[in-house]
Amino acid sequence: MTQQNDLMTREEVLGVLDIKPATLYAYVSRGLIRARPHEDGRKSLYLRRDVERLATRKRGRAPTGAVAESTMRFGDPVLHSAITQITPHGPRYRNRLAIDLAGGGASFESVVHLLMTGIWQDSIAEWPMQDTPSDVLRFLSTYNGEVASADIGNLLGMVPFALAMHGRGPRELADGTAVQAARMMLHCMAGCVGFLGPQRRFVARVEGDNVAGHILRAAGGALTPARLRATNAALVLLADNELAPATFSARIAASTHADLFSCVAAAIGSHIGFSTGTSTEKIETLLLCEPFNALDTRVDRVREYGASLFGFNHPLYPGGDARADLMMQMARTLMDETGKGAMNATARENTRLTLDFLERMRSELNAHPGLAPGLVTLARALGLPDGASTALWIVGRSAGWVAHVMEQRTQAFMLRPRAKYGLGGPVTSESFETFETPVSR
Repeated sequence: MTQQNDLMTREEVLGVLDIKPATLYAYVSRGLIRARPHEDGRKSLYLRRDVERLATRKRGRAPTGAVAESTMRFGDPVLHSAITQITPHGPRYRNRLAIDLAGGGASFESVVHLLMTGIWQDSIAEWPMQDTPSDVLRFLSTYNGEVASADIGNLLGMVPFALAMHGRGPRELADGTAVQAARMMLHCMAGCVGFLGPQRRFVARVEGDNVAGHILRAAGGALTPARLRATNAALVLLADNELAPATFSARIAASTHADLFSCVAAAIGSHIGFSTGTSTEKIETLLLCEPFNALDTRVDRVREYGASLFGFNHPLYPGGDARADLMMQMARTLMDETGKGAMNATARENTRLTLDFLERMRSELNAHPGLAPGLVTLARALGLPDGASTALWIVGRSAGWVAHVMEQRTQAFMLRPRAKYGLGGPVTSESFETFETPVSR
């Protein structure tokens, strides 16, 4: 948790940096200075280390090592990429806003193609059928009935490694079949959602399934037009978010010439870390959980742990995450769905209570729901079982991981940062010229 002396008021920041309020807002919107909500809910505080880093730059260029270290700590860009740009309105995929693609009904399949190739084809509704390899099916069958909601991320992490076996990984590298391999992997992951559904096993794709439909059918959900649209939109919103830790892991693996499956496995291992992808599980079990009529008793949890545990106030989106807002809007739309497959009265009331609670956190605590609470809310409105939010995030984000792997391959260099070695604790920026490690791989 951030301590009070690690934070600065608006007036202190303006004085230290000698800037105007508009410039401070620009720094925050670009992620150069991270903001935290004040306890009174009406203003923000700012991370002292971010302010001090900018002040150092204004005084003069820091040593190369110090600059490199600061960029690795949620700092400045460290890699060139033409895939995704972070904007105040959410990520922009190759010059197309994710929220516009999702809200406009663009298929996840078209977005995957855009991310991987840079070419937009809005007519891709589904991919050609590919059989899941028989050895992978045998491997998955050993887990029938035995996958808990908290384990779905680990299971999905094993899927790429299973697909890489029997020479399929080396063939992907040698034959340039990354697109076909990615499609097979995404549908295999979608079928694994069946371990959370009523069948408690892998659910194979059938003719006519797109990825959204495959996930809904595997989870045992109703395949109504509204639910298919919402699931597809969620996958589009999840597809990429620039150089997130898991994406960086995928690029590091790609820079060593690892096959596509191994790169995605590396990304999943990073994604399900305690501070990132597992936030959906914590939200399902500790925040947006039964009894829903007691949500107001959990205000203190948001106040104390909202940013660190539950994904509120993403530092890249200090004014609120447009992706989460769209997900919550879609959840509210599902409440109005009628006819076969529509949510029952209990689910409708729980969704209403959840949405009202999240809006209250925004207005009273300046706690803006991030992707994780937005995703859990939408998954619950879709009637998906716990754990499905984690699965949706991994399946959707795999599209971006694949795109970054393909881009990293074209850049043809190894990502190998250097360590700074020091004795007896942290080394200051003045110590970079001593205790350097020898170059190694």
